[in-house]
Amino acid sequence: MPENRKKLPLFERFPDLEGNIPWIELSPLNTPVKQLNNLEKRLKINSLWVKCDDKTSPQYGGNKVRKFEFVLADAIDKGFKKVLTAGGIGSNHCVANAIFCNQLKLKPMAFLIDQPVTSYVRNNLLLDLYFKNEIIYSKDQKNLPKSEEIYYMPPGASNPLGTLGFVNAMLELKDQINSGELPEPHHIFVACGSSGTTAGLLLGANIAQLKTKIHSIQTSTPNYSSLIVIKKIAKQTRELIAKYDKNLPEISLENLIFNKNYFGGIYGIPTKEGLESIKIAKETENIKLESTYTGKAFAALLGFVRENKEEIKDKTLLFWNTYNSRDFSDILTKMDYRNLPKELHWIFEKPLLENAP
Repeated sequence: MPENRKKLPLFERFPDLEGNIPWIELSPLNTPVKQLNNLEKRLKINSLWVKCDDKTSPQYGGNKVRKFEFVLADAIDKGFKKVLTAGGIGSNHCVANAIFCNQLKLKPMAFLIDQPVTSYVRNNLLLDLYFKNEIIYSKDQKNLPKSEEIYYMPPGASNPLGTLGFVNAMLELKDQINSGELPEPHHIFVACGSSGTTAGLLLGANIAQLKTKIHSIQTSTPNYSSLIVIKKIAKQTRELIAKYDKNLPEISLENLIFNKNYFGGIYGIPTKEGLESIKIAKETENIKLESTYTGKAFAALLGFVRENKEEIKDKTLLFWNTYNSRDFSDILTKMDYRNLPKELHWIFEKPLLENAP
């Protein structure tokens, strides 16, 4: 499990942010890094690591809790009691929002639209039910409800406040490098769904003066996952920090590599490469991935190694695992999909997508 943290690296680096930016501690964080020795042998390379953000929180791992510590703190600071966010019917983000809203005694709401149906989609809907997410199902993203009583969190919590969570994450990694837990990575691979995670890592790398190349792997449609969106969010987040501390570098895109080749063309569609990478991660290192985001990012890492094996044999590569690894099987066996809104029952009554995990 993660080690307890004493103070956010972000607040250590920018002391004037503390007290001016809303923040609430939701988990231990300080997630471990681990060398993937078995996979190194299989790939015939010498320095392959994982940043275990699947263990951000014992309640629900993955990348969302880092963002929620700022975004949900903002909701509380502004006096809201209801928090609405949006995603696909199998959204990890919406499940995570429900879990942490419950912890903070806020009412979670999820605006859900269709995506290809996999067992992982079904499981997340059952978790929405268990964690009392108020589901609003729609065929049209334009039907998002509006109310002055509801705090609206963007998909993936990818706004400047949420992105601070991953500026902090990169500074956390810098501390781990400095303490000798791992070498400075030459390459980091991370899934890009709503661009906030990548934007935060990019800005954090600039601040920490890391030379790491960040491979951001497209896993969503271009209106959420693109170089344009990454740059926009990074700029807005830098402007937020600059309100309280002018001593930070301009954003450089020099070490950002945006990879569109593993998306598959449709949000949530399983790909051959993604499914194969999920299998390899599980077989070699017992790492659990999924087919929408992390499986595709890991496939990109494996593809990069195959294409550049001699050049990168002695380089350090890091996979940033943004998936939750908490096991909910005990909960899922007790849930009945018929307690979901009737318009969602078809998801459990029609066959799964062919080859869906």
